[in-house]
Amino acid sequence: MAVKSNPTLSPTAQASSSPSTFATPVSTCPTPLLQTPVDLSKVTSILYPGQERGGNYKAHGGFGFDNATDNLVTVKIPLNGKITRVVRYKELGEIQYLFEFEGDCGVSFRFDHLRKLTAKFEAVVNVFPIKEDSRTDLVSPPIAVKVGEVIATEVGFLNNVFVDFGVYDMRQKNEASKDPVWASAHSQFPADSYGICWLNSLPQTDSAIVNLLPGRDGKFEKKSDYCK
Repeated sequence: MAVKSNPTLSPTAQASSSPSTFATPVSTCPTPLLQTPVDLSKVTSILYPGQERGGNYKAHGGFGFDNATDNLVTVKIPLNGKITRVVRYKELGEIQYLFEFEGDCGVSFRFDHLRKLTAKFEAVVNVFPIKEDSRTDLVSPPIAVKVGEVIATEVGFLNNVFVDFGVYDMRQKNEASKDPVWASAHSQFPADSYGICWLNSLPQTDSAIVNLLPGRDGKFEKKSDYCK
């Protein structure tokens, strides 16, 4: 089972260097911030960032492919940066891959529930042991990635095709964190205060498409602390 660990330093690791909490941006962010990481013609629903799912708060969102008859989904890097943390772990009897990245401009991002990786990314994660949970391992030195690189060609589980995608603007805390009650409730998970509504950071046409798609979570649907 994937765990929600203490992201004082990272969204997924109990001890890590952060999603870029202490990183100094080396470039200005592009406009739009992100290039869309998946083919939206295959996407049927959106996991919204900034909502509770499965009993835990999720700063990340994701894409659902509910009409898929297989796991074939190409996932691309949305922003220039570097791989900082990875893990391959067992969940529901299947191997899953999680990658965390520090973007060059101070915005971090992550993918989880990758199923089949391309050679470059497989080589990075395969030096680490397979785990029983999703606590990540440090990649040192970090490995550069460029926007548009293909990281994975399959995602999700058998009969459940989706990929998690989270984006964290480490240059400033988000609007949700300005509410003292919310901030107190999330004090053990500082990464929650940096998560953003990445739906609005895609190219304009793609942003319009994802905002019209239904929420994948059956309980909270499109309810989100980040997406207003």
